[in-house]
Amino acid sequence: MTQAILTATNVLSQAIEGLLDIIKDFRENLQAKRMIRKTKKELNALDDFALKDLGISRGDITSIANGTFYDTKHSRIQPTIEQENENLKGWV
Repeated sequence: MTQAILTATNVLSQAIEGLLDIIKDFRENLQAKRMIRKTKKELNALDDFALKDLGISRGDITSIANGTFYDTKHSRIQPTIEQENENLKGWV
């Protein structure tokens, strides 16, 4: 009898842990989707000049919000001391 009770308790606790994991994953996915929507909304609210100043185009907004953006143009550029802008130190 004791073994049956322990087995039932073990099965029940595993089921509860599984349910809690599902709820946790759902909340994390919901939070990630909210952040993606917020990022898209904020970037779409910028005008073209502000986006150009940031170095992105309207077509890049979705991939930036999803975290899949990879800029091949700027990844190869290694600034030298002469290329650094003194006015932007501390801002960028």
